[in-house]
Amino acid sequence: MLAMAVVILNGRRQVAVKALLAIAAFLPLAQQVTIAGLHFTFLRILILVGLCRVLSRGEARGFQWLTQDKLFLAWVLAGLIFGVMRSPTAEIFGMAYNSIGVYFLIRCLTRDPSEIIEHLRFLAFAIVVIAVAMSWELATHRNPFFVFGGVPEFVVERDGRFRCQGPFRVCILAGTFAATLFPLLLGLWRKGGRDKKLALLGMAGCAFSTCAAASSGALITIVMAMIGTALWPVRSHMRWIRRGIVVAILGLMLVMNAPVWFLIAKMSDLLGGTGWYRSNLIQQAIYHFNEWWLIGSSYTANWPCGMPLPGDPNNVDITNEYIAEGLQGGLLRLGLFLAIIVTCFKIIGRAVRNEQDSGTAKLWWAIGVSLASHCAAFISISYFDQIQVFWFWLWAVIAVLPLKAVPVSVVDARPLPEQDLTTGQTLAANSDASIGARGQEPHPA
Repeated sequence: MLAMAVVILNGRRQVAVKALLAIAAFLPLAQQVTIAGLHFTFLRILILVGLCRVLSRGEARGFQWLTQDKLFLAWVLAGLIFGVMRSPTAEIFGMAYNSIGVYFLIRCLTRDPSEIIEHLRFLAFAIVVIAVAMSWELATHRNPFFVFGGVPEFVVERDGRFRCQGPFRVCILAGTFAATLFPLLLGLWRKGGRDKKLALLGMAGCAFSTCAAASSGALITIVMAMIGTALWPVRSHMRWIRRGIVVAILGLMLVMNAPVWFLIAKMSDLLGGTGWYRSNLIQQAIYHFNEWWLIGSSYTANWPCGMPLPGDPNNVDITNEYIAEGLQGGLLRLGLFLAIIVTCFKIIGRAVRNEQDSGTAKLWWAIGVSLASHCAAFISISYFDQIQVFWFWLWAVIAVLPLKAVPVSVVDARPLPEQDLTTGQTLAANSDASIGARGQEPHPA
């Protein structure tokens, strides 16, 4: 942590971002310092260090408030205010601090879309290291990250398969991290250049880590990523594809005896896992809509989904990010969450259309595929732990895409001095208005 703090304070902007991502990638979130009963995780300490760097160096000057930034801030405030109204806890303030700190720190330190490539190079290296650790975990059934605390020493086994988790608190988060990173590295590989070998190695690490996690949700996520990448040739027809998906869902609702979300349970019958629980969770969220729609809810133990969580007797396991958003801040927070995602897709769409370089356009498309993969993963898991850092990182770098500096030729808009048509000499009145006469710079065109 101290080493990364030094790097954040003294390194280049992109190196500082990589130091923050390194802490999230390699250290379980349980690493923390406790002072007077308050828990300061390593991540929160480094966020504070990063904010001090930004303020001391003036790197926040010229920050452009975009629609994406305003929606993000409103989303955080909705969760904070409604959380305090329900039951004020230190965790609510900690979540708001983490969200704002990570997002705006990366926004301030990333000024051009070309800098995203350097982030991806580091993430390719990080997933290779994690994959090596998970291979050790698979071979010995012991997690090497156990020495840092926060993760179990021995690998969990279910249905005869060992479920590796690396530095993440649960295996499905480890698999989801790898699955959503896969399209980004695939985009880096398709961009070409000197990063192809590193990207290919990172893709292999993503595929292995997804399989080692033994999570059906993560496997479906990486399959969705492959499908999204394959849609590149028909990118100009995505409007019709989206409408076709909506029509297909409506058609399934008409012919199915059960609600359409019980298709998750059907898929679970083929791939394994607890798909029925996830389908039933959506059903119960609809049945108990009146309990959470206004400001959310801190009590779901009455939902007939199963036993309450061992560490939280007031709640069942909410394995759906969309339901979790509603419980944290009602329809307002859920609506803002969806508005951020929609805005991100719009930004990516414009970036792909406006990009002249084919390789770079494919990379921007890959970012959109990664975003869609996260959206698919949200049906089977609600994000917590350090994977939130990479989710906020994705939001932040997407917001940077419109900020690409475009060379603009400055045109001198001063009127030409009038001339006497008979003598060809410049009239005195206009001659006095020239730059040389008054020593003033012209107003920019």
